[in-house]
Amino acid sequence: MGATQRWRLDLAYRGTAFHGFAAQPSLRTVAGDVAAALATITRLEEPPRLTCAGRTDAGVHATAQVVHVDLPDPLPEGHGGTPTPEQFAHNVNRLLANDVSIIAARPVGSGFDARYSARWRRYRYLIHESSAGDPLLSELAWTVPGPLDVRAMHQAIGSLIGSHDFRAFCRRAPGTTKLDPIVRVVTHASVRVVDPSGAMDLPSGRLVRVELQASSFCHQMVRSIVGQVVDLGLGNSTGADLVALMATGSRVTAVRPAPSHGLCLIGVGYDHEAEQATGLPIRAVAP
Repeated sequence: MGATQRWRLDLAYRGTAFHGFAAQPSLRTVAGDVAAALATITRLEEPPRLTCAGRTDAGVHATAQVVHVDLPDPLPEGHGGTPTPEQFAHNVNRLLANDVSIIAARPVGSGFDARYSARWRRYRYLIHESSAGDPLLSELAWTVPGPLDVRAMHQAIGSLIGSHDFRAFCRRAPGTTKLDPIVRVVTHASVRVVDPSGAMDLPSGRLVRVELQASSFCHQMVRSIVGQVVDLGLGNSTGADLVALMATGSRVTAVRPAPSHGLCLIGVGYDHEAEQATGLPIRAVAP
């Protein structure tokens, strides 16, 4: 490939249709589908490499994933000449299945890095508190019979705000030991009942929304925290137990992480340093 231009792509996808974000041989992934479509549109012999703001596991959704990719400059001309960013996104989306789409595309400077330029990520986890599952929510929310003490869950999760060692809530990365701290800075943590007037009608129960925002997240961190606060909401543990678990730095006594299909990446933020690196204004993607 000769001259290139770096592009920022904002993606939305239904995670239950994929084996995660990262490309994997013989498996359907978000990166695999998008890279293949980009290669076709830009007439590349090999799919380009995508770098994402937050790699998502199998089953995890996104409404605001951000990726960067280097593509031929200029883009190949179509019937109307060189495509605009809007036309380019439209052309790529025509090749993608409905499980994933590019919701915005634009050229950025070579200094922009979807992962390392990001200053925060925000995740949402949906819990359907009901004795009967809702087929329309089966791929979007974890059904928990309840009843859940949402107030206690909200008070307890607030103790995670700030800089902490989250080893008790993270899978250990390859090449590290159980003694290596996993420090993350959480800037928002909340548990709320979704206002019924602003959501779909539920045949039974309540929809509970857990949100966490941090500078970055380690593997299974959100799902592990959600599993723990749901256990608390069911009356099996307390807020003090949550704090004590975090202090141990061990997953031995932690409950099982919540299922992946309730999790969604809903926001990624970039500050003025990213703007200066790109030479173009970078907006924060939020729900």
